[in-house]
Amino acid sequence: MERVETAGIIGGGVLAEDRQQGDWERRIAQRSEELYRERIVQRLLLAWAIPGNLLLAAVGSALLALSASVVPAVVTFVIAAASAGVAAMYVYRQHFKVRAVDTDLRALESAHREVLLDELGTGDLLDAHKRYRAQLPELIERYRHEARSDRWKDSALQGVVIGVSIVAATATATAAAVPEIRWFAIGLSLLVAVSAAYAGYTKHRDRAASWQETADALEREYESVELRVGRYRRFGSEREAYAEFAEAVEALRAERARRLPSAVGDGLKQ
Repeated sequence: MERVETAGIIGGGVLAEDRQQGDWERRIAQRSEELYRERIVQRLLLAWAIPGNLLLAAVGSALLALSASVVPAVVTFVIAAASAGVAAMYVYRQHFKVRAVDTDLRALESAHREVLLDELGTGDLLDAHKRYRAQLPELIERYRHEARSDRWKDSALQGVVIGVSIVAATATATAAAVPEIRWFAIGLSLLVAVSAAYAGYTKHRDRAASWQETADALEREYESVELRVGRYRRFGSEREAYAEFAEAVEALRAERARRLPSAVGDGLKQ
């Protein structure tokens, strides 16, 4: 009899569900790792496309100022232009690769959450709060994605300001000997001014810090209510703890909306 019961458990019971849960986690982990690798490639391409090509342009300007012949400078500028075109093409392609993998990962995580939500009931408020918690990882990841996006925008703007400033300074110094490039130097200086003004207006760094802070706070609440630590230690019943959890999450979302009024809705439903 014991052997029959064991076979039943393995064949269609607890262990089968464990294997299914492990399969979900394995697929999500594989897709997450793929997304991580694709984003590393994307960052390397962006480093090539912006600072790398600006450095080539700076070298061309330096050669134009220091060399008696214009041939080395012209060759460098041609290489920089060709490199910028190729880099733009690869950055464009990589963007859609990252987008496709990210979309697949989000769909996989959404399907996994639906499976988990189906295992929860819908009979009372406690079940509603548990469903609310089960949806929270998607919101946390969305906030972190916004934080990463704003950090990259800030880094790109700062890179443009610094790189173009170097090239503009070189071109300005060169313009004393080669008057033909003075309009090029003026254009670069204008680009620096516009980029700096845009960076100050959008405040991507502050926005990234706000997104990240809220995501970290939500993750702490997500873990604390399950482990009964922090503010949830004082509650004797699960119902009271989850009610406090829902209130805390709503307060964090309201604070995020107040600090970032232009942000889109997060779509989390209670």
